[in-house]
Amino acid sequence: MEKRDLTRLLGWPGYRVYKYEVDEAAKTLKLWVRRKPIHRGFECSGCGRRVHAVVAAWEREVADLDCFEFRVTVVVEVHRLNCVECGPKVEKLEQVPSKAPYTKRFEDRVGQACESAAARRVARQFGLPESTVRAIDLRYLERWAAKRRKAPLKQLGVDEIYMGEKIQFVTVASNLETGEPLWFGRERKRETLDEFFRTQLRSSQRRNIQAACVDMWQPFTASIMEWAPQCKIVYDKFHIMKHANAAVNEVRRAEFFRQGGRAREVVKGKNWLLFDALGQPGEQEETVAQRALQTQSPDNEGLSVKGSAAASLGLQVRGRRGALPERMGGSTSVATLAGLSEAGQHAGGSSGRDSQLLPHQSTVWRGGRHQLQYPYADQPRARI
Repeated sequence: MEKRDLTRLLGWPGYRVYKYEVDEAAKTLKLWVRRKPIHRGFECSGCGRRVHAVVAAWEREVADLDCFEFRVTVVVEVHRLNCVECGPKVEKLEQVPSKAPYTKRFEDRVGQACESAAARRVARQFGLPESTVRAIDLRYLERWAAKRRKAPLKQLGVDEIYMGEKIQFVTVASNLETGEPLWFGRERKRETLDEFFRTQLRSSQRRNIQAACVDMWQPFTASIMEWAPQCKIVYDKFHIMKHANAAVNEVRRAEFFRQGGRAREVVKGKNWLLFDALGQPGEQEETVAQRALQTQSPDNEGLSVKGSAAASLGLQVRGRRGALPERMGGSTSVATLAGLSEAGQHAGGSSGRDSQLLPHQSTVWRGGRHQLQYPYADQPRARI
């Protein structure tokens, strides 16, 4: 076969085959190539300008796609240039974009195979180590991500992930419309999110953000309001319900513990009556509630079984309307949504051990947090 035919089969624009070697026993084909028009100079890998000053030249051997049943190896001539702007630089090779001994189209073929198969299977297919396949796949994804057209960022999501005691927290910024992560940063400080807005987004992209969903971590909110003041802050439902439950629980405890002696024994262990998920309580619930009401002192204004959570709180418990008392004895009434935030602040600032616990109650350390320990195992447990 002529060298001209091998040049056409190789398909490297600007290069020609000047030597080849075929080993039929080992089924290998080795090609030596170099650039055709040397007078046009070489492209600098740093700035991209054409440079004619060549400092040194050497040969580099890379693996290419197989040709029929022969494994192809290309030996390309590489030049070190003396660029006036970048200094000593190696010329840019479009067919070999990295320092790995593989051509670009070979890595693209491996990366496409990794889209539908595991790295171990692709490694057996191409005869490569599994770690090499993973490195090739990573370079393939980086080139794909650099060329693709990214969706506009209109809905920003910011959250943190706990990675263990060594790394601790990692801040994640994502596009909520496409569901793809955009950026990762160490720790969960305000400076971490400031770096994302400063280095990853242009001013036009920051102005295009319409809403940002975050948790109630103040540094994130402060950073977003500084860099994208026009967007609306949306808190996720989990943290809202957490503060709402804490606020309702704080009001309940304040009312129940204010009752004296016998009334405390009545309501102890009956937290599930307040947060029952059923709109209409069943026979067992009504029996327990009536028994609790009958044992109260007539001097104290007790709980009423009537009322609903929708009228007082405007919340939904487990997708259904839960039953809450219309009034709770004394001058304090059930908190509305307007008063939940204030009660939640008091609840969030309280210590691990309640100062108004009953004499036979205590706190234990379980799973990294304090929990109440009740000595009565036969009483119904809370179903919140």
